[in-house]
Amino acid sequence: MLNLSYQGMRCDMLILMRHGEADWNATTDESRCLTEKGISFVRQQAAEVADFAPNISKIICSPYRRTCQTARLMQQSLGGIEIVEDERLTPDVPVSEAITALEAHWQDNLLVVTHQPLIGYLVSYLIEGDMRSPEPLLPGHRVSLALDWPAAGMATRLIEK
Repeated sequence: MLNLSYQGMRCDMLILMRHGEADWNATTDESRCLTEKGISFVRQQAAEVADFAPNISKIICSPYRRTCQTARLMQQSLGGIEIVEDERLTPDVPVSEAITALEAHWQDNLLVVTHQPLIGYLVSYLIEGDMRSPEPLLPGHRVSLALDWPAAGMATRLIEK
């Protein structure tokens, strides 16, 4: 298991990932599918995460089709870990609801697949303690954080090697 420490304390890893590039040609936002480019890029990200953080214990994602597809692609590289869909990770939910979702599923080494603008605000809230500077994550990109518990200003960005 990946063991992290920060200033002498044991920390858990939280990887926040935006879904891969999705097609705009769908009847609803919820039903948008990943493009071939999106699938290819997510597979590349999955291989990198498998090397960097092979002990992800659970994947949580929005129930939207593109996030579920992204989560399944990540799962293929990470082994048969559980995927849980959570409505509190859809694009426009308040950050407070997303934090409640993280708390409900909290365990070592968690991967969360969600959307902009939520993911940008979550990263800012967890690292900076506020939402003034949302993280501009592109489709399929991720941020890895070390933290004890999902709360304001409690996270430290990890540099992947």
